[in-house]
Amino acid sequence: MYYFLVNEHGGSGKGSRRWDVVKPILDERGIQYEEYVPEYAGHATLLAKEISKKSDDDIRIVILGGDGTINEVLNGIEDFSRVKLALIPTGSGNDFSRGLHLPRHNPKKSLDMILNAGNGQKIDLGIVESAEINKKRIFGISAGFGLDAIVGTGINTSKIKIALNKMHAGKLSYALLTIKTLFSMKTERVKVTFDDEETREFNKLIFLAAMNFRAEGGGVPMAPKAKGNDGFLTVCAAHGVPKFLTFLMFPFLCAGLHARFKAFFIRDFTKMEIESEEKSTLHTDGELFGEVKKATFRVLKGELTVLA
Repeated sequence: MYYFLVNEHGGSGKGSRRWDVVKPILDERGIQYEEYVPEYAGHATLLAKEISKKSDDDIRIVILGGDGTINEVLNGIEDFSRVKLALIPTGSGNDFSRGLHLPRHNPKKSLDMILNAGNGQKIDLGIVESAEINKKRIFGISAGFGLDAIVGTGINTSKIKIALNKMHAGKLSYALLTIKTLFSMKTERVKVTFDDEETREFNKLIFLAAMNFRAEGGGVPMAPKAKGNDGFLTVCAAHGVPKFLTFLMFPFLCAGLHARFKAFFIRDFTKMEIESEEKSTLHTDGELFGEVKKATFRVLKGELTVLA
């Protein structure tokens, strides 16, 4: 059975419009499905939890939404072995769909891929935990500390994004808000331990992103070589230089050419522990995790089956 979670309120109404395209096709083909509409922040998590408990032996959850809705659903699924996940993108960032090379602007093609995906394919997920605030959360795209977290958690209420969404240029909002935030934020001193072995210290840390896919923030390739099915997460950290120099390097970051600069540190890991001198904002897939000094990131190898 297909269970469609339709975020009618996100993407400036795009979810509702794309459901109007998809629903008649399902009805015409006689495909059995149930429709669910999240009504408030966090509701998709509760709906995913409800659906994943059904006695159905072939649970296929199809999300019409953006990266935030996907994150809510991932954190509602109680048993990943019983659920297959699919996506018809309707957000402005759409980094999850970008990581899976899904069509982002063609709901008919997306639906055809889903209906013909068979048993799907396995991909990794990430999880971040902090005993400091007694919290853990799964992520599909990335989890970040510092600049990308401040931008990611503030973007949905940003007047810049609201205005650009109306002009169908929503992903530009990430770049503009990043530049604005860069010059107003504080940098941190952070100790990072990889796979219980190597410990490094980053002075003047601007951001640290744990990536499952190569891009976040509407397509910014933080980890150009990252793959969602390789059994690793990839960290990208910017540190040790004045913020104005980071600003000058920003075009190289957007082009995926930042690894050539010493200011950027990139490596794969399966477990990463961070400890900061001061509390900083931490996000999972652009959703606020909390203000923390310590957190642990781990890969969940092959945890999710996607219909792609």
